[in-house]
Amino acid sequence: MSQSANLPDLRQLRIQAKELVRAIRAGDQTAIERVVAYFSSSTEFTLANAQLVIARENGFESWPKLRRALDPESAKQAKSRSDLLFDALDAGDDETAVEIIAEYPELAGVWRRTKYGGWENTLNAAAERGSIVAARALVEAGATIYTVNQGDYPPVFNAIHAGHKEVADYLLEASAATDNGIPPTYGCGIDIVLATRLGLLDRVRMHVERDPLAIYRRGCIGESVLHWPSHNGYVEVVEFLLDNGALIHADEIGLYGGKPIHWAAEHEPTTLEILLQRGADPNCRNLMRNEFEGYTPLHMMARQRNQELRCAQMLLDAGADPTLRDARGHTAVDVAIENGRDRTREFLQNL
Repeated sequence: MSQSANLPDLRQLRIQAKELVRAIRAGDQTAIERVVAYFSSSTEFTLANAQLVIARENGFESWPKLRRALDPESAKQAKSRSDLLFDALDAGDDETAVEIIAEYPELAGVWRRTKYGGWENTLNAAAERGSIVAARALVEAGATIYTVNQGDYPPVFNAIHAGHKEVADYLLEASAATDNGIPPTYGCGIDIVLATRLGLLDRVRMHVERDPLAIYRRGCIGESVLHWPSHNGYVEVVEFLLDNGALIHADEIGLYGGKPIHWAAEHEPTTLEILLQRGADPNCRNLMRNEFEGYTPLHMMARQRNQELRCAQMLLDAGADPTLRDARGHTAVDVAIENGRDRTREFLQNL
C-alpha cells in the first residue's frame, strides 16, 4: 500500500492509540468526533478499538494489517497465530495480544500443552500472568470464562493462585453474569468446592444461600466441600460449612481417600481443632485401597515433611491411639521412620 511510506513509525502510532483511549474515557469532544464513525463513546472503549480507528484513519482495514505494512519482518515469522498469541500472553505484551485477538477472535478458544504435559487455554495464560487487558479482550472475543483444564482449574483459579485480584474479581463477575445459573458455577462465578479450596467465604455463602444442598456437592477427585478448607486452614469456611450441615465424616473417594480430619491432620492445627471439637473421630480410617489404606489421622500427620507436632498432640489429647496399624501393619511411628520424619518419630516414641 503506497501510503505506508508516509505513515509515522509504529511506535508513534501505538502511543497515539493509547492517547486516544485516555481521551475518549475522559470525554474529550475532539476525540469522540474521531471515533463516532466506528464506535459510540463509552468508558468501555478499549485499546483494540483505538487501534482500529488509527488504522482506518491511515487507510488500512485493521490494525494488524497496518502493523504488518510498517513492520513487514513480523509477517515472516514461521510461528502459528495461536503460538504468537500465547507468546504475547507469556511475555505480558498486552498490545500484541489485543491486536491478534482483534483480528482473529476465534483464537480466544485455543489450547496448548503446558511444560508439565497438561493443557491450558488462552484465558488460563492471561489469568496466570495477571493481564486484565488481555483477559477482557479474550472474554469479549468469546472465550469460555469457566472452562477447566486437566487439573479441573478454571482461569479464575490461575488468577487467585497467582495473586492477581483484579483479574480474579473480573472473571468471577463475568462468569456469574453469563452462566445462566447452570452447573458447575450456578450463577456464583466459581464452583463451591473450588471456592472452599481457595477460602472464598463470600462465594461459598452465595452457593448455600441459593441452594442449601450445595453443601453436599463433590469436587473432581470426589472430595467433599470440607476436605480442602480443612487442609488449607480456612477456619471461617470450615465453621460455616459445618454450621450448614456439611458431612464431617465424608470420605474423599477419587484419589487420596481420607476424611476431612485426615487432610487437616497433615499440618493445620487450627482447622483440626475445629473438626475435633465438632465430633471428628481421631481414630477413623482411610478406606481407599491405596498406599494410605488404613491410615488414621495420626498416620497421615506422621508422613508429612511439615512435622507439625501440634497436630499430633491434638490428636493424642482427643484420644488418638498411636498403636493402631494401617493396612500394611504399620503404626504412625513406622510411617514416620519410613519417610524420614525424625522429629515426629522422636515425639511418638517418647509417649
